Amino acid sequence: MNDFYSSLENKLIGFDGGNISAPLWLSGLEWGTSDEEITDEITRPTYISSNYVVPHLSPEWKDNNPNFYKWQFDQKIAKILCHVFDFKGHYKEYMQNHYCDKNSNEFKINLFPLPAANIDSWLDDHVLLTKTKIKYHYKTYCANTRFKLLNDLVSQFKPQVIVCFGQGHTEEFKLAFWDEEYSSQVNEQTVTISERNTIKILSSNHATKLIIAPFLGRNLTADIELNRIAEEVKNHLIG
Repeated sequence: MNDFYSSLENKLIGFDGGNISAPLWLSGLEWGTSDEEITDEITRPTYISSNYVVPHLSPEWKDNNPNFYKWQFDQKIAKILCHVFDFKGHYKEYMQNHYCDKNSNEFKINLFPLPAANIDSWLDDHVLLTKTKIKYHYKTYCANTRFKLLNDLVSQFKPQVIVCFGQGHTEEFKLAFWDEEYSSQVNEQTVTISERNTIKILSSNHATKLIIAPFLGRNLTADIELNRIAEEVKNHLIG
């Protein structure tokens, strides 16, 4: 296995991060914006926690990256967080002053470390970095390395809830955050959030609950749906 994949066992690449000790984590699949660099380095400011170099979005980083406020995925997550934590200001104010800061209420991650314009995109720069010509093989290698890191982080920092965006990837989320021991013993509850969308609440003997939501794209846009997700998150956060 090459150095890129070996580094995924202990390096928090492709995270916006935030407060790694927060009770609420949020997970996408991978960064989907052209603003991100294809690299094996952490591209956010960092701090140290339990020997991990942890990324977060500092005020200085936000000032230097104004496009951040235009990212629709993050706008929608900020709306959810405003509702979860009863924030009375505008969601953009939350993004500016709280979102994914090292002292925030949340920690934001991705299953896979490298950015891509869409789920099937795999460019020459990806191949050059990973030495892997097929994206499916890259994901398989990540399941053996990156997912080990995610397992370790969840076991150590013990988030109460992880909201996972992308219902077609439920098995990957379970494997990444619970591992096989818990993935086979799942209680599943389906909650309707609109006429066209549902979310699933997954619990097991593992302390962390998973909420599997639709991807925050065109199929999940209404604020009322985001608020319903937020209500379920609030119901499962303790204290």
